[in-house]
Amino acid sequence: MDSHAAALLSGLMDRDQANAAHWRGAEARGVQTGRDMAKARAVRSKAPVQVRREQQPKTADVSAVKLDILENLLSYYMRVVSVVLNRDYDHVLSSVSLAHGTGKVSTLLMVAANPGIRPSVLAHYVLRDRSAMTRLLQQMKTAGLIIEQISDRERRARELYLTAKGKSIVDKVRSLASQQSDAFFGVLSGSEQKQLMELLKKLYASHVHVEDED
Repeated sequence: MDSHAAALLSGLMDRDQANAAHWRGAEARGVQTGRDMAKARAVRSKAPVQVRREQQPKTADVSAVKLDILENLLSYYMRVVSVVLNRDYDHVLSSVSLAHGTGKVSTLLMVAANPGIRPSVLAHYVLRDRSAMTRLLQQMKTAGLIIEQISDRERRARELYLTAKGKSIVDKVRSLASQQSDAFFGVLSGSEQKQLMELLKKLYASHVHVEDED
């Protein structure tokens, strides 16, 4: 075999080896991607509180970690507990199509309890500005859950009502939301839950549903 043929054969062998290595790598990446997807699905199937427990650092000593002033800052505990609460809430209500994204469950329940409620009134309770409320309502109208009508009493006023589809799932939403609340706050005794409710309602009245003073 002359030197030219040998060089050509060597190049073909190198190319075949490179292709084989590429496909082995692709196969390995595919397996890893599949494992990652399965792992992600498994994580999503678990309650966020359970995931938090499982993800606690195992190889580092966290007993000496300091929180600075956060240690005794009410707002810190309210915020971090709220994050876990919202994740748990979304997890429990994930079987209801409207549950993704904040404000949709509250909107469904508020419209169910107050047929004909105006968007501006609803926005006050679900903490949305006008543009955000418009987007939220549009999503729910597109999903076929609510309809918007012009008021018979005041032609410029708009009113919100549940559709038949919205009415068909509202009982399930009520049940799931109640179950999630009972389970999440079940670490507190009945009297502690009552006390917490009273304190939160006091904060709510002062900072959320603020009414004009006489």
